[in-house]
Amino acid sequence: MHHPISIANLRAALFTSALALSTVTAATWAEAQGAAPESATAEQKATAQKAFEKGMKASKAKKHEDALAAFKESYGAVASPNSHLMVARELVELGRLEEAWAEYEKTVVEAEAAAQKDPKYADTATGAKNEQNDLKGKLGFVKLTVTGAGPGSRVTVRGKEIPEADWGKPVAVMPGSVRVELVASDGKEIVQEVNATAGSETPVTLAPPAAAPAAGNAAGEGSAKLEASTSGKGPSMRTWAYIAGGVGVAGLATFGIFGAMNNAKHSKLEDECKDGVCPSNLEDEKDTGKTYQTIANVGLVVGVVGLGTGTVLYLMSGKKTEKAAALPKRRGPRVESVSVGYQSVLVSGSF
Repeated sequence: MHHPISIANLRAALFTSALALSTVTAATWAEAQGAAPESATAEQKATAQKAFEKGMKASKAKKHEDALAAFKESYGAVASPNSHLMVARELVELGRLEEAWAEYEKTVVEAEAAAQKDPKYADTATGAKNEQNDLKGKLGFVKLTVTGAGPGSRVTVRGKEIPEADWGKPVAVMPGSVRVELVASDGKEIVQEVNATAGSETPVTLAPPAAAPAAGNAAGEGSAKLEASTSGKGPSMRTWAYIAGGVGVAGLATFGIFGAMNNAKHSKLEDECKDGVCPSNLEDEKDTGKTYQTIANVGLVVGVVGLGTGTVLYLMSGKKTEKAAALPKRRGPRVESVSVGYQSVLVSGSF
């Protein structure tokens, strides 16, 4: 038997979980941004330089996950465009081209602003632009046109929410099938599946369905309302299964990333602390390690719950589809050597 209240509660819980996880992840990376290069203290610069050199060593050894974590750590001490550029490069090495595209874009903005105070960052901006341009032939781009969407509407591309301010910008994606969704504030959704081709833009137009016309008489109006209430629906159970699964995958990814960063901090403390006693200047390192561990644990819990919920909903949606297939259809309203920027960072070895 269908229970509207239970489904509503489930939708609210899943949306809250997804929002919480995305907020934690986004806030963590935002908080990881360190001091501006021109205002960083000598201690912050030393910490950033040490992490940067660690990242360079890991990158040369082809340990790109370790290198990515180290460059993020360096950027967390001093927000140098050079560290940010190395983050983008490691994402390329890991095959995470959609993320790399976004980080290159941010690096260009940062480097151009920093170059106004320190000309050396002009090469970083040029290098980031050139390397981002090299990705154009490997990525497809979804060009969104959203019309008639009211306040509170959300747009996702392959499960990633696109900020409203970016709805008019091409979204970088890996070539292949791409699911694009518009979810209105009332829960109604418009879904399009398109095929993205490397090196080209694929236009997608999203618009909520027009409101149903008013009935001509009281009896007809009552019938239309009854039909709409029984046949109209929000997102399907399988859609919520995909959302829950996406939350789970994001949670496990958060666990993996911050678990690795926590292990790096732990190893550093083991190397520099003698007989369990750590110098006072390492207290911040301990606190940072605890923060990484907490975030990793939260990610693990959200990951397990999300994947578990997604699996159950997916299985239930299959049964629901089988039952629906046996019923007669009802008619009614339907409601991602030397060259400018790249080698300059490698040769100079500065963050």
